[in-house]
Amino acid sequence: MPDGYCIGLVLQRGAGSDRERKSGDMTDNANFELSERLRAGIGSFVRRTRECAGTPSDARSETLGLLDRKGPLSAAMVAKARAVTHQSARKVLSDMEVEGLVTGEPSPRDGRERLYRLSEDGMVELRQSRSARTRWIAIQLENILDKDDRETLAAAIVLLERIASSGSG
Repeated sequence: MPDGYCIGLVLQRGAGSDRERKSGDMTDNANFELSERLRAGIGSFVRRTRECAGTPSDARSETLGLLDRKGPLSAAMVAKARAVTHQSARKVLSDMEVEGLVTGEPSPRDGRERLYRLSEDGMVELRQSRSARTRWIAIQLENILDKDDRETLAAAIVLLERIASSGSG
């Protein structure tokens, strides 16, 4: 199985179309269509949130978030996690180091490799960005959803967290 490919997914070649389906349970079109709607809906929600909160997605913000979640990483690890070239990751990290958003130091395992971590300024920028998005979402929940809708959303979040932590991907 190719590196980075989720466990349990197989590519099925059908009559003129390529579709990924989960082995086993996900064999009917309703589940596949629900999965597509979920993927598209989450993508639209994330893009709209970033746009309206004034925190557009870019290589820098993605890298700050990654370093916060995963801790010190090399340029190669950042490149792999973000699915970009090593050169692109190294350039972003170098620029961020000059801006004071990250610090780099030699790896204890291999002195030729540098490990990058968030600086205090990087953490401040990341917190401000996350806070702006959270505020925008909170306003939308209050203005658009009623109490029952918010309870339904809370239940859906539990399901999304279960899927995300399932260990099968």
